[in-house]
Amino acid sequence: MKKFLKSAGLPIGVFALAIGSAFATNAMKSPLAIELGYQKIDEDGFECSVPRAMCSDTGTVFCTWTVGTTTHRLYGKQTVPDVGTVCTKTLYQITP
Repeated sequence: MKKFLKSAGLPIGVFALAIGSAFATNAMKSPLAIELGYQKIDEDGFECSVPRAMCSDTGTVFCTWTVGTTTHRLYGKQTVPDVGTVCTKTLYQITP
């Protein structure tokens, strides 16, 4: 019995390590951070609208919101020292 445990212990440990690594690398593939997108009310971004859509902080296509035929670009809120919270963070469309 002891011999079986010694001979089977290493393969079981390697198998458990492989499964743990597979889950860890799969979780790292999609570091998607979802954020609320706000429309800037003024040019400097000091005033923000109510949240308009869910956006991502990574991507290639800007996050937008359409009203009728007008499309507005959406921004995320961020804190700027000595200024406060502003809507100037670039956000992108969520891609599946």
